[in-house]
Amino acid sequence: MTGILTFYWADDYGAMLQVYALRTYLEGQGETAEIIPYAPLRLRGRYQLIPVNAAYKCGKWIFFRNFLSFFHKLSYARQFYKRRMSMCCFRKNYLSGKKPIEDARKLRLQPYKVVFVGSDQVWNSAITFGLDDAYMGNIERGESCRLIAYGASFGREKPPRREWREFKNAISNNFTAVSLREREGADFVERLLKRPVVDVLDPIFLLDKDVWRNLGRKPQEKKYILFYITEPQEFMLWFTNRLSETSGMPVVQLSCPFKGKQEKSFLLRMDAGPEEFVGYFQYASCVITNSFHGLAFSILFEKQFLVFQRSVYHTRLQNLLEKFSLEQRLIKQGETADLACMDKEIDWPAVRRCLQEEREHSEKFIREGIKEI
Repeated sequence: MTGILTFYWADDYGAMLQVYALRTYLEGQGETAEIIPYAPLRLRGRYQLIPVNAAYKCGKWIFFRNFLSFFHKLSYARQFYKRRMSMCCFRKNYLSGKKPIEDARKLRLQPYKVVFVGSDQVWNSAITFGLDDAYMGNIERGESCRLIAYGASFGREKPPRREWREFKNAISNNFTAVSLREREGADFVERLLKRPVVDVLDPIFLLDKDVWRNLGRKPQEKKYILFYITEPQEFMLWFTNRLSETSGMPVVQLSCPFKGKQEKSFLLRMDAGPEEFVGYFQYASCVITNSFHGLAFSILFEKQFLVFQRSVYHTRLQNLLEKFSLEQRLIKQGETADLACMDKEIDWPAVRRCLQEEREHSEKFIREGIKEI
């Protein structure tokens, strides 16, 4: 049996769909794949209506409720609740319905011959409150179980320097093969470990477009601009409004509203679940985003799109654009752009050829990892 250890617990479209993709791909290769239900409260608690925050003090975790975030959510609590229920249903039906394991020390990996750690930002200590033992491989697994990092990410070019020694020791001792999602991250780890490390595709690219079409649900809206962001940017909002005015198309927003940054003219569809998320990308006329998975699904469905550079941690966007020679679709911080940028032609046949090459490279890494040593 093959295990997957990643952020399946997150009420986040990209996190849920990347693990769905990896499991679906492995099962398509004849593997019995299972998502390991590791989901500590300190990680999954941030997605509740009244978020649970955590802090590590005096040798133990302290939990407290974030009521400021709750009061912000009250104005759209019904949509938030529907979205959360959609996420929970998707997780139970497609990922794992097992009771969460809270403590990495209670994980038992003996049933698995291989455990893939990743994809997603499993090595981003800002998300995991320090380097997490489970994702670092510091867990009981038995001699017959091998750990392989597939498409793991720091969410940036490299981790803080204070973590380098701990990270190096854990990965060197626990993982038989290592791959990262971003080229810069792979280069850094290769220098650190002094062993081969490769960059691979995010798992959503392992599945053909038709697989995603079968999962997606067709939205009621027609001829719309899809707006999906992970941080608000003034020029990005202005540009989207102008594009809507000149094209006559409405703007559908899937991301949760940011305090004081919600455009009243946008159609907020934050009650969408993962199936609806895929459907909105599939049928969009064009996409404006600064999200990694927003960019990824735009490429998969061959949409006219623009990506706006984030204020921080934009390496993963840059890397993905460079991988497909789509750097011209990036609007950098401080740059201006006219509306004609959206209509510039994209060489989709070239993108498809690149995707096929990168997919073969990623599949080879997975096959060699599964193969018995």
